[in-house]
Amino acid sequence: MSVATSDRGSRLVSLLQKPYMVTPIFFLVGSAAVIASIPFSHWTHRSFVILLVVVAAAWLASFVRLGLGNRPPAWSLHIDVVLGLACVCVLSSIQPSAHVDFAVLYIWVVVFAALYFRPFLAILYLGGVGVAFAVVLMLNPSIANPVTTWLLIIGSAAILSTVTISLVSVLRSRSVNDPLTGLANRRAWDERLDEEMERTRRSNAALSMAMIDIDQFKVVNDRDGHHAGDQLLCQFADGWREVIRGGGDFLARLGGDEFGVLSPSTSELGIQRLAKRLHEIMPGGVSCSIGVVTWDGTETAGELVRRADEAMYRAKRARRAA
Repeated sequence: MSVATSDRGSRLVSLLQKPYMVTPIFFLVGSAAVIASIPFSHWTHRSFVILLVVVAAAWLASFVRLGLGNRPPAWSLHIDVVLGLACVCVLSSIQPSAHVDFAVLYIWVVVFAALYFRPFLAILYLGGVGVAFAVVLMLNPSIANPVTTWLLIIGSAAILSTVTISLVSVLRSRSVNDPLTGLANRRAWDERLDEEMERTRRSNAALSMAMIDIDQFKVVNDRDGHHAGDQLLCQFADGWREVIRGGGDFLARLGGDEFGVLSPSTSELGIQRLAKRLHEIMPGGVSCSIGVVTWDGTETAGELVRRADEAMYRAKRARRAA
């Protein structure tokens, strides 16, 4: 794969992770498709006016979403989906041939839901689209073979929804998991840290953190090769995963040979006990340095991480001096 192709792929993934940018694209491209179909059908004056009103509504929704950016809450995406479904239903009902011209837009609604909602909700929207399209077909008795038409559109929507849900699942997994160790990565760590700090602020519970750095890891890489270094990282990760299994602790690989453990509702004494158990994992006789801190209730996430890093480096210097 070329660098340019990889870069384009990264930009596409980045765009798909911004629903406030993708929503206007769906509305605007759908509107453009509707406008492009106008010369190929005969429209009554009433149907033409309704069509223009729907297109205007879609444009307005696009500009509102772009103007608001990422400020609206995530649940507001449901409004976009319901509005899109309503627009497609109106377009498919304005005259006998309209269901043929615009029924494919039902698939767009389903794909959008599969992109940004959990599978259960995406399936619910697929069912809602199926019911809505069935009602449109029943209210238009002049449509030939309504059952076949419904099966073609909803069947296609179901297939594309399944594919989209699968792809999104893979992308989400890769975006938050370290591919070597299977642990959470830096991005997942940052998100979890923000969540836990907000939860701790509300509950006034304790929040502790451990920063871990493998001792002499560069020596292992230089002496035995990067494959041996990768194996060592996996052995440490597997051992630490067993130590924290079943608790509420969160283990992540932050990069290179640096790991972090976030321990909600854990006091200073509790995190020290956890660090002692983590120290006992020494595959191949290689040790690690661990710095532990407990949130003081006023620090930002960055300040807490920085204090944990400083504690870890003090521990490393002490081990070298011993």
